[in-house]
Amino acid sequence: MGVSITSLAYSLPAGKITGAELSARFGGAAMKKIEAVSGILERRRAGADECASDLAAGAARLLFSGAGYSPKDFGLLIFASQTPDYLIPTTACILQDRLGMGSSCAAFDMNLGCSQFVYALAAARSWIQGGLADKALVLCADTPQKILDPSDRSTACVFGDGAAACAVSKTEAAAFSDFSFGADGSGYDGIIWPNSAMRKSGGGASERMRMDGFKIFAFAYRRAAESVAEILGKNGMSVSDIDLFVFHQAGEMIVKSCAERLKIPPEKVYYKMHDIGNCGGASVPIALADAAISGRLKPGMKVLVCAFGAGLSWGSAILEWSADFRGAFSDADFSDSPAKPQSQRAADSARR
Repeated sequence: MGVSITSLAYSLPAGKITGAELSARFGGAAMKKIEAVSGILERRRAGADECASDLAAGAARLLFSGAGYSPKDFGLLIFASQTPDYLIPTTACILQDRLGMGSSCAAFDMNLGCSQFVYALAAARSWIQGGLADKALVLCADTPQKILDPSDRSTACVFGDGAAACAVSKTEAAAFSDFSFGADGSGYDGIIWPNSAMRKSGGGASERMRMDGFKIFAFAYRRAAESVAEILGKNGMSVSDIDLFVFHQAGEMIVKSCAERLKIPPEKVYYKMHDIGNCGGASVPIALADAAISGRLKPGMKVLVCAFGAGLSWGSAILEWSADFRGAFSDADFSDSPAKPQSQRAADSARR
C-alpha cells in the first residue's frame, strides 16, 4: 500500500492588484526594480468579506467536482493557514461542516506559514499509513493582503491571496519517497504579525505583518538549498534524478538563486508567481496544480517540493507522480493578466 497525491485544485479571488496601481502608490521607477527582482507583475486580493476559508472551500469544491470525490470520502481535513477565521474555534471544523464532510472526519488547523503544505502532506501521509483514514483533504489558504501594511513595499508588492486543495489517498504504489524538515526559532521576527494573538495586542499600521526582506532572502538562500541537498543525499539521489522542482514561490530571484546554487537546470524549475504573487502557504500546491494543468507532470515523474518561511521553518519532499492522479483544476481567470516573463518559462514546455 502506498500514499499519493491524487488530485489538486486552486482558487483565487477575483480582485487584482496591478503593477499600475502599485506604480501610482510607490512610483514607477521603484516598481520596475521590484518587478525585475521579484518577477511578480500582478497579485490577487480577496474581497472585504472574503476570508482564506472561503477561498479554501472554493478550491475543495473544484476538487470534488473535477476529480469525482464526495466530501464524505475523506476521513481527515487539514486546514493550513496563518489567516484563519478565528483563533477559537479551529477553522477546519467550520470547513468540515460547510463542505458537507462526515462527522467521523477528523479536522484540525495547521499554522506554519509558507512551509505548511509540506508539513501538512507529511501529516496526511502518516495519518493514512497509520490506518486512521483512507483519504485526507489538505487545504492551504492565506490572505496576506488583509494583514500587511499597504504602504510597505517589501510586502505589498509581493504577497497575494489564494488557496489550494490537495487530495491524499491510498494507492497501489508509494509516491512519497521521503520528507525533510527544519526550524530555527531564533529568526522568528523575520516575518511577523506582532499583535496577532496573545503576546502583544493593540497597535496601528506599524503593527501589521512585516518582513525583513534581506534576512529572509539570506535564510531562504541558505536553508532551501541545504534542505534540497539533504533530502537528495539521504535518498542517494542527485539533481539529475528529479524531473521537476517546485519551490515556494517567494519571488523569482530567491527561487533562481536557490536553483543556481544547487546547479538545477532552468528547465526543471517551475514558476507560478507572476500573475498571482506570493500566496504564502498556498504557493507550492498552486504551482504544483498549475504544472499538472499545463501538462508538465506525467505519471512516474520524480518531483521535489521545497517550502520555507515564517517560523523560521522549512521542509522538502520527494514524490513520484502517481498513475492514480485524477487531475488538477482551477477556476482562475487570467484573460487580462500579464504574460509570464521569459525568464520563468524554461520548465513550461520541457519533457511534455
